[in-house]
Amino acid sequence: MTNPPELRELERESYGESYSDGVIDIFVGISTAWLGAMWLTWPGYLPGAAALVAVSISPMMARRKRFVEARTGYVKFTEQRRRRERAVYTTAGFLFAGLMLVARPLGSLQSDDLDWAVGPDSLIAWLLALVAVAIGIIVVAKRTFAYAAVLIATGAIAAMVEAQLGWPLLVSGVVIFLTGLVMTRRFLDRHPRTETS
Repeated sequence: MTNPPELRELERESYGESYSDGVIDIFVGISTAWLGAMWLTWPGYLPGAAALVAVSISPMMARRKRFVEARTGYVKFTEQRRRRERAVYTTAGFLFAGLMLVARPLGSLQSDDLDWAVGPDSLIAWLLALVAVAIGIIVVAKRTFAYAAVLIATGAIAAMVEAQLGWPLLVSGVVIFLTGLVMTRRFLDRHPRTETS
């Protein structure tokens, strides 16, 4: 038997630990809050702000990889696990691209152009919630379901009180960012740096 259950369980735990650093959460939180802030202040620059987020993903992932490996060492997971990881990134990329295509025309709408339950900002928040749920299902990351709940709630509240466009993303981004900070602090406590600077 080349991959007994105990090894599969060990790999599952190691994989989960390798994504408990909070760096991606911090990035997603900053990006979401950034888009919300741009929508509130300079909505005309929203496409450019989204493009900046998109081009920042690859450098962020490279830096995160070095950050994690400096503390946990290099681990090569099975091909099945790596295929699943590639599927996560591909799915997230396509969902983000589709979201941005939808967000651009929605950004020009006003709240009174739609029913209260589907204001433009609530739609964007709920689409992001779908992304969070999809990623959570693929990687079995329960915290993404909590992020989805925050996005859904802020979208609904903003629609009911007719808040300015962008508030759901700004508030949700701050929550995700703070969660990422807590995770990173705990990760650093568990894994001091293993290599010299």
